[in-house]
Amino acid sequence: MAASKNYSGRALLLYATQAAAPAAAATASDYTLVGNVTDVSISRSRNTLDTSNKDDGDETSLISGRRSNTVSGSANWDHTSNAGQLMFTTALNAANGTIYFLVTSTATGEPEFHGSGVVTQADLSFPDEGISTLAFSVAVNGALTEVSGTTT
Repeated sequence: MAASKNYSGRALLLYATQAAAPAAAATASDYTLVGNVTDVSISRSRNTLDTSNKDDGDETSLISGRRSNTVSGSANWDHTSNAGQLMFTTALNAANGTIYFLVTSTATGEPEFHGSGVVTQADLSFPDEGISTLAFSVAVNGALTEVSGTTT
């Protein structure tokens, strides 16, 4: 059995674009790096449908529903020179709110995640005696594509 590989979170970078959808075989050069990112999370879930009826007694009966995915994260805010960060606030204010994203590494053979979605959160925080931050969330529209062993 092959040893499992643990990926360093530091190696995976976030890229984004609001331009037309990148080609299926897009690389990082088709996107803008979202700089100063401190965390990126991918959340996957599936809805359940309750099919319980009186015949089930005290037990719940469920069937599988639709899947949903969310990409979220945070960054040290830089409004002066970070076009990647500004895409989240711009998309949130746009009529359709769509952004295309790519989470990948510059190393060969690392996993890659890409898709598009609607920006549902772009929170800016300006604490006293602290770093200004951006917290963002994207509700993925359609499939979240995961590809293993890519080269950017």
